[in-house]
Amino acid sequence: LLAHFTLRKPSVAKVGKLINQEGWKVNIPKIEEVVEQWKPAAKLTIETDPVFIRCVSEQSGLAVKDFGPAQGVVATRTFAKGDIVCDYHRKIITAEGRAMMEELHGEPGYMFFFKNGNKSLCLDVQTFPCQCHPHADTFGRRINHSSKMPNVKPMCCTIRFDGEEWEVVFFKALKDIPVDEEIKFDYGVSKKSFRGEGLDLDWLDE
Repeated sequence: LLAHFTLRKPSVAKVGKLINQEGWKVNIPKIEEVVEQWKPAAKLTIETDPVFIRCVSEQSGLAVKDFGPAQGVVATRTFAKGDIVCDYHRKIITAEGRAMMEELHGEPGYMFFFKNGNKSLCLDVQTFPCQCHPHADTFGRRINHSSKMPNVKPMCCTIRFDGEEWEVVFFKALKDIPVDEEIKFDYGVSKKSFRGEGLDLDWLDE
């Protein structure tokens, strides 16, 4: 039963519906116990499961919301601890990333630098829209920072899509996330990261 729910923790109703669809008449497990035994998918599963691969091209369960002067991303459905909430969807670049940062000349930059094994990579979040979503916004680039109360964390995976290997950064839930809660992750920077130039960036301490 749980093999049908690799991406997110199922509800009691979904497990019950699946049991009915399977037509079980005997040895029916308790639905609540099935839900309790659910565990987040391992990285290997994420990299090979077609459900996760489809998650890269579909954006659901989230919405952009205004928070006064700024915008953020909120949940429009519940997420359980360990769920994949969304991906940080953008083109992967390498040395181009640092070159683009230098060209910004102090303007706000949106580059996500990370490592996958021995490879140093960068997500180009500065260029909008992305090639695969030319008519739609994606949520990963809009998620705000929180060093004290993040509810998701980035996780790098290598998946095969259309015969090619893709480096993908997923956001995994650190806790149960209710509807309308803002999604936040730790950017991994602080005021000290800016050599004193970021001392007035109060949001880095949130």
